[in-house]
Amino acid sequence: MSATRAAKKPLMRGSNASGMRQFNERTVLQAIRHHGAIPKADLARLTQLSTQTVGLIVERLMDEGLLLKGERVRGKIGQPSVPLSLDPNGAFGLGMQVGRRSLEVLIADFAGQMRWHWNTRYEYPDPAIVLPKMAEGLAAAQAAWGTQWDRVVGVGLTAPLSMHQWADVMGESAGPAIARWEHIDLLSELRRRTPLPVVFAIDTTGACVAELF
Repeated sequence: MSATRAAKKPLMRGSNASGMRQFNERTVLQAIRHHGAIPKADLARLTQLSTQTVGLIVERLMDEGLLLKGERVRGKIGQPSVPLSLDPNGAFGLGMQVGRRSLEVLIADFAGQMRWHWNTRYEYPDPAIVLPKMAEGLAAAQAAWGTQWDRVVGVGLTAPLSMHQWADVMGESAGPAIARWEHIDLLSELRRRTPLPVVFAIDTTGACVAELF
């Protein structure tokens, strides 16, 4: 396949088959996320969904507060186009990173921008310190976000694997505390502390995904 033909391929392709509503909504949102403000006609071409399907999806996403309409663009052939963009305040995600020396919590908006940040440091990751700090960070996030907290849709948790093997790195005095991680399920611990959905990624994987994003 030539480079020109490959460049013309859609970033994501939706389906006009029934039962694909959620997938098609994600396809439209991902297209806008990658390409920026874009009118419905261009969205249809990009995703290879019908104009009618894109119109219905856009209306649903507008009703849910996830999209914004821009100013009409005039001066081209045909009807003026209305670019659509993500509403940064449409939804928020909470991120938590457990590290060797610190715990970080942040809130990112729907456009991927960090809007709030909290962190605490410790000499080494003693579970007796880290687990209560996780709850403290969640409480701080909820207090800071106030009435917008109901638009936080989930938590992303990152941490290195095999934390119980860090004793060699953290020092002999930290050994007994570090060893306790072998019997602690960090994901389950966080899920017990929040009703929000929680997903886990190894810290290096999370960093790579963030860099691609």
